[in-house]
Amino acid sequence: MRLAAVFLTTVLAAQEKPPEKITLPTAEADLARGKALYLGSCTYCHGPTGDGGKGANLARPELARAKTDGDLVRIIETGIPGTEMPGAWHMVRRELLQTAAFVRTLGKVEVTPVPGDAARGKALYDKHGCATCHTVKQGNAFAGGLMGPDLSAIGLRRSAAHLRESLVNPGASLPEDFVNTVVILKSGKTVSGRRLGEDTFSVLLRDAAGNNHVFSRSGVREVKRIRGESPMPSYQDKLSASELDDLICHLASLKEAQ
Repeated sequence: MRLAAVFLTTVLAAQEKPPEKITLPTAEADLARGKALYLGSCTYCHGPTGDGGKGANLARPELARAKTDGDLVRIIETGIPGTEMPGAWHMVRRELLQTAAFVRTLGKVEVTPVPGDAARGKALYDKHGCATCHTVKQGNAFAGGLMGPDLSAIGLRRSAAHLRESLVNPGASLPEDFVNTVVILKSGKTVSGRRLGEDTFSVLLRDAAGNNHVFSRSGVREVKRIRGESPMPSYQDKLSASELDDLICHLASLKEAQ
């Protein structure tokens, strides 16, 4: 009993421990080193100026997941579970602080209004059936389909430039979870869609109709990931220049935190 009481006291003390206060370096040499680390490790997903791509848009005054410097350092160090954001296992503590300090400089930019009309963009979103594949959080519920990425907070996570690219060339920069997958069975049958899971024994796939399929490895000949392609059509020729601006403006306005 005494041991249990000591353990409980230790747990409660850990829970009550205040968050670590972080002081990011500001020296020119530290920021230069942080920039070099960022360009070497982060730019592929976040872009050289932090304006997003496969990763979140960092070129904004406030980051939804990293409101404090402590949060930012922790995310760089450990990543974000359930996302494509990995931890920077190769960085020592000083380098984590230097990288975080440089990331903060990316947000010190003038916020440029996104051209277009969000209300007209919402009408285009509905007209073209975007909700068939994409979900958007409305209050405490999610509305829409499951084949495409959730768009509830897309305006916080992606820059207007990336949103434009996604509409004009959807296959250019797909999140890893949405890369088209084709399962070829030993019977010769093929099924394509979004890969939900894969292990030694089975492959779980969701087809374009929203049906889930579980394939035993013993019956699978090959699993192929088709990069550079997307089931989403390009809207380059489906929308006028002004309509494209309106749809991007609507997407940029979606900032409902999950």
